[in-house]
Amino acid sequence: MSNIVSFSIQQEKAGEQESTQYDDECTLASSQIALNKMFSSLITKDNQKRFRAFPEFYCREYGLSLEQIHAVTDLDIIRLLNLGGSVSNLEKLTRTYGLDILNLCAEQTGKTIDEVKTILPST
Repeated sequence: MSNIVSFSIQQEKAGEQESTQYDDECTLASSQIALNKMFSSLITKDNQKRFRAFPEFYCREYGLSLEQIHAVTDLDIIRLLNLGGSVSNLEKLTRTYGLDILNLCAEQTGKTIDEVKTILPST
């Protein structure tokens, strides 16, 4: 009898772990979507102006996490990629400041433009 109860408890715990993992994956996916949605919004001049005036507030409008907001305001390309930003959307952010993503990434990593091209997924 105790083996049946023990097995039942183990199954319940395994189900909770799977549920937690699924929730974490969903949270990660939605935070990546929010980040890329914010970047995409920077295609219009009005949004670029609003972003440059109050970047942190603008990021909060899209529900970005503090880690994402800090990466955005630091213009940390590698960290933004690790947080789920796509290169094409990151370019919208760098262009908002009149910067080139390849040059900025090269500067931040100490690599050449050609080396950076091998790091970035598709440029």
